[in-house]
Amino acid sequence: MKGQTLIEVIVALSAAVLIVSAITMVVISSLNNAQYSRDQDTATKYAQEGMEILRRIRNTDYQTFRGYNGTYCLAKGQKILPSATSNCTAVNADNFVRRIQLEQAPGCGTNIAKATVTVAWTDGKCQSSTTFCHKSELISCFSTINPVQAP
Repeated sequence: MKGQTLIEVIVALSAAVLIVSAITMVVISSLNNAQYSRDQDTATKYAQEGMEILRRIRNTDYQTFRGYNGTYCLAKGQKILPSATSNCTAVNADNFVRRIQLEQAPGCGTNIAKATVTVAWTDGKCQSSTTFCHKSELISCFSTINPVQAP
């Protein structure tokens, strides 16, 4: 009888440890997914902000906008495009990298610029060899012709 009680206690403790471990794993997974969702939302907002900045630049000066061609690193709070760069890999908006690629008349048509805003980030889910394994990307085509011509 005494040996049977000891086995029952060990089995009950084992079951309790398994249940607590399972609950802990579910909570950790939920927190990781919530963090990823928050980062995805923030990245999308940064990409939308990048498109709005391009739209404002285009609307205020069509001629200058026509001259933009290449990759631009747009930092948080920056409202104008910096000099073009060959690559954009440094974090420039919180823990994100915001990159704008402008191409004049490729695939969108004549007198139209293709704009691609990419916001990339890394987290604990990334493999160590991958610098930024997540991204949010928006692509749009902007007319480079001023619809209001000077008289």
